[in-house]
Amino acid sequence: MRRARVGLGACLALLAVATVPVDHPVASPLPRLTTPPIVRGAFDGPDAMPLPPADAQSLLARAFNAQVPMARGVLVPAQPFYLRTGPEDIARATDCLAAADYYEAGVGISDQRAVAQVVLNRVRHRAFPSTVCGVVFQGSERRTGCQFTFTCDGSLLRRTPSAVAWQQARRVATEMLLGQVEPIVGLATHYHTDWVSPAWDRTMDKIAVVRTHLFYRWRGQQIFEMRYSGVEPEIAQLARLSDAHRGEDFSVPDVELAASSAVPAPHIATIMPTGPLAPPLGAPSVAAPPPSNVFLVTLPAGGSPASFRALAEQRCAGVSQCRFIGWTDAARTPRALPMPGSAVDAIAFVFERHSTTAAASMRWDCARFAPDASGRCI
Repeated sequence: MRRARVGLGACLALLAVATVPVDHPVASPLPRLTTPPIVRGAFDGPDAMPLPPADAQSLLARAFNAQVPMARGVLVPAQPFYLRTGPEDIARATDCLAAADYYEAGVGISDQRAVAQVVLNRVRHRAFPSTVCGVVFQGSERRTGCQFTFTCDGSLLRRTPSAVAWQQARRVATEMLLGQVEPIVGLATHYHTDWVSPAWDRTMDKIAVVRTHLFYRWRGQQIFEMRYSGVEPEIAQLARLSDAHRGEDFSVPDVELAASSAVPAPHIATIMPTGPLAPPLGAPSVAAPPPSNVFLVTLPAGGSPASFRALAEQRCAGVSQCRFIGWTDAARTPRALPMPGSAVDAIAFVFERHSTTAAASMRWDCARFAPDASGRCI
C-alpha cells in the first residue's frame, strides 16, 4: 500500500464472518496506484519518517481531505485475528507485518496497530491474498502496482530500522497476530496520507483518521469470510531484516520443557499444571503452535499487572479454560510449545482460568512489578 497515495497502510483459524453495510461490489478492481511525492531531506535518521510536504498541491489536498465528512453509522470493529500455522510461517508473517508497520507507520504504536489492522482485514477479504506476506507484498514485482509503496520504491534498501524500532514493530505485529484488535479503524481496507487526494477515495467511505493517515472502506456489503491459507511466501526483499526470509532452512530451537532437568520445578508448575491445559503424559516434545486457549504474548511497555490482567481477560473472553503468559522482552517471547528454559525464566506475568465457574488467578515477577498483599509472585 502506499503511504503517500494509497493506502492501506500462534493460535486459531479464522472463524468470524463480519459484514458492514456500506454499494460498491466486493469484486471491484483495486484503484490504480501512483507514485507518492518524494520528500527530499526529510529523514533525520533510520527511524525518522518523511515530513508532510509543504507544496501548494499538498496543502490543497490536506484542506480538501479535512472537509470530507466521516461516514455515518456504527464503526464495526474487526474480529480478533488468531494466527495458527507452523513456526516458519509464523516467523514470516510476523516480519512481513512488522515491515508494513515500520515502513508505513513509522515508530508510533497506535499508527502501527492501525496499519496492521488494515493488513489483517485484507487477509480476510476475498479481494486480496489470504496470507499476511501475500497482502503486504501484493504487486511488489511491479513498480506501479504495489499495494504498499515501501515494497517497490526501494525503501527496504534505503532505510534500515534501528534494533529498538524493529523490535517494537515485531512486538506490535506479534500482538496483532495473537488477537489484538485496533477498533479505531474498524474494517478499513484502504488508507492514504492526508497530503494527497487520490480519485479512488471518492468511491469509498472515510471511517477513521489516525494522525496523518485517513482510513477507508468500500461501499456496499463487505464480507470478511476468507480463511487464512497458512502458508506464507518467502520474501527475498526481507532477507536483510528477517532470518525467516533468507532462503535457508528454518530451525526451531530445542525446546524440551517438561522433561528438562535444567528448569526448576516451580517454573514448570506456572505453565504446565495438571488439568485440561496440560499436554498428555508421554506426549512428544515437538515444537508446535500453542493451542487456541493458550496465549504467549509480549506485554506492552510501561504496563502494570492490572493492565496486563485487562489484556488477558480480553484475549480469554469466551474461553472457559484459558492461560495467558506474558513477557516484557519480545526476543524471549516463544512462538511455540514446549518453550525453552530461557523463555520460562523470563516469564513476567501469568493469568489462568480453569473453568467457567472458577475464579481467575494471576501471578507476576515481583522483581519487576511490586507485589500486592496476596503475595502473588512467580
